[in-house]
Amino acid sequence: MASSVRWVVRVTGNFQSETALNSLAAQALVAAMDSGWADPKKIGQSPSRAAQLRTSAIESLAANLGLKADQIEITGEVGLGYFLCLGGFLAPERKLFYGAGDRSGVIATARSHQGHSEIIPLSPDGALDFSEVKLTPNSVLSFQLANGETGVINKVPEQLPEDLLIAVDATASGSRVPLPEKWSSAVFDSRSWEGPAGVAVVALGDAANWKNPLPHISAVRRTYGTFSLPLLIASAVALENFRPDDENIRKLSAKIRTEIKREIPDSSIAGDLHKSLPHLTSLVIPGCNGEEILRGLSARGLSVDSGSACTAMNLQPSHVLAAMGLPTDGNIRITLHSETTADEVDLLITALVDEVRSQQQR
Repeated sequence: MASSVRWVVRVTGNFQSETALNSLAAQALVAAMDSGWADPKKIGQSPSRAAQLRTSAIESLAANLGLKADQIEITGEVGLGYFLCLGGFLAPERKLFYGAGDRSGVIATARSHQGHSEIIPLSPDGALDFSEVKLTPNSVLSFQLANGETGVINKVPEQLPEDLLIAVDATASGSRVPLPEKWSSAVFDSRSWEGPAGVAVVALGDAANWKNPLPHISAVRRTYGTFSLPLLIASAVALENFRPDDENIRKLSAKIRTEIKREIPDSSIAGDLHKSLPHLTSLVIPGCNGEEILRGLSARGLSVDSGSACTAMNLQPSHVLAAMGLPTDGNIRITLHSETTADEVDLLITALVDEVRSQQQR
């Protein structure tokens, strides 16, 4: 029988948003599989042990995120986290303000709001432009702490209505950027600190004004608590050990921006690195197809992203770039990780320039 040979391109550089699970968190995940399988709500030795593990994990997450343990709820889906974080404050009599660069999960929640709403535009540098709107009393603000595509960090205006409720999307910033002084709720994604997928942390800072937006019978349960306890434990361990070398990562990002701009002068780079998360870079290269660049780089063993960060699976054009007034064709998103090396960055720059010039010469 003839055997088939399967050729696999070795990955020489991962510049996609996904990263490998923190090694210590991976060890904790395997160990937790043995002791974290029981239902913490039941009676018995194994459930009691599981309850202790859950409590310890939540306390650890709270301490490392600057929160109180009783403010935290856990869910297994980040999209549900967006809905709980924002939807719990929405009521027909409350006006909603949300950003043009918000993630699709937030935008979907905003569009289902039965009251008045207003979009906050983005300035050319990618930040929320609060000069274009007037935040009014008895309102809710959907506030993206940092954009997941450009990395641009937003600031809450100094003058705010006293009763303004602020739902913070901290899924991109994670523990890198502290929550604003005034916040009402927040949602975090475990993946932002090299934790596992399938864990979202919802923090309720103003529980008195928050109401579970999902159909429910018992008012005691603030959210539906179905999640993997081993994943929760691994997430807590990952956050405890998350120490990114942001100074070095920023230098590597600066090198990418500088050399790409020099080699491809008509390219655009979204956002100012000094006002953004250090590990994210979004490029726009006119006259090129982002998907073709992805395929070309993939053949060289290099993985990058393209399109909108929240709809990357189908390479939908970036609504963030469009809101900034930038083209959406030829978009490449580069994410640097703790283990990214200078040699990998050099390889990426050379390969990207080659792929772009090859396309432009066709």
